Amino acid sequence: MEKLRPGRNERLARVKETCACPRLLTVSTSSMGTLPKQVKIVEVGPRDGLQNEKNIVPTAVKIKLIDMLSEAGLPVIEATSFVSPKWVPQMADHTEVLKGIQKFPGINYPVLTPNFKGFEAAVAAGAKEVAIFGAASELFTRKNVNCSIEESFQRFDVILKAARAAGIAVRGYVSCVLGCPYEGKISPAKVVEVTKKLYSMGCYEISLGDTIGVGTPGVMKDMLSAVMHEVPLAALAVHCHDTYGQALANTLMALQMGVSVVDSSVAGLGGCPYAQGASGNLATEDLIYMLAGLGIHTGVNLQKLLEAGNFICQALNRKSSSKVAQATCKL
Repeated sequence: MEKLRPGRNERLARVKETCACPRLLTVSTSSMGTLPKQVKIVEVGPRDGLQNEKNIVPTAVKIKLIDMLSEAGLPVIEATSFVSPKWVPQMADHTEVLKGIQKFPGINYPVLTPNFKGFEAAVAAGAKEVAIFGAASELFTRKNVNCSIEESFQRFDVILKAARAAGIAVRGYVSCVLGCPYEGKISPAKVVEVTKKLYSMGCYEISLGDTIGVGTPGVMKDMLSAVMHEVPLAALAVHCHDTYGQALANTLMALQMGVSVVDSSVAGLGGCPYAQGASGNLATEDLIYMLAGLGIHTGVNLQKLLEAGNFICQALNRKSSSKVAQATCKL
């Protein structure tokens, strides 16, 4: 039997205590560059995490998941997508979901609206914030929404004008900022062009997505450096997928560069259907664990978040993709 080194018993005890009720030790960040004191988490699990599930998730399960995520203290929870049921059957119950969830004070519940028809339906259902999505790749845009990047801006313009008149906030997504399944590498200049356009059109925040999870911290740094020259840092967010296991590393690089808004998905649900071997979004549990260890405030209760992840994974009959969830379950 291996002889325990001095202090190891205490460390193991702390790990077990953390698993029972996660409490984290902060570390010195003096050597890590400037990090934000607070990070806003945009939880995308109920929409991005569930939209590609083959089996229809019951409406009641979606509503309970969102309510549990609200209980955990997540400040923004993307609730659903007002897209045609013909294209995304999983989101056919969008109106029922948005009307059925508890609206917690201080929490925003944006919904995705791919076109003006979807925007009108979302507003009728009570949406106070919507999101539109474009891409830095011409081929991806054509295959995803059946139009060119320029044509997608024309669609966005109609939504943004209507949203401005109705007092509805609009968030923008840019897909494929670090790579495309069809075009391969994407130049930072193209990301700048699309992001700058969305910002100038009226999107208050733009989420930069590594849609297929191929990026590395170096590529993230180059892309963000270019975008930050043209768009205010406060208007930028990152959305990392974990296909190559780089999501946390890429997110940390973005934090070091001053980004303070991060998208993530409970239990690591989701993933781009176009990405070979896609393993899902950055798990919110893993993100919260890292941020807490860095002394960065999020206002999120990790224990309640783990319970929400456990709930949805049981409903989907699958194991969580969150490393933190796996570790706390085992120990």
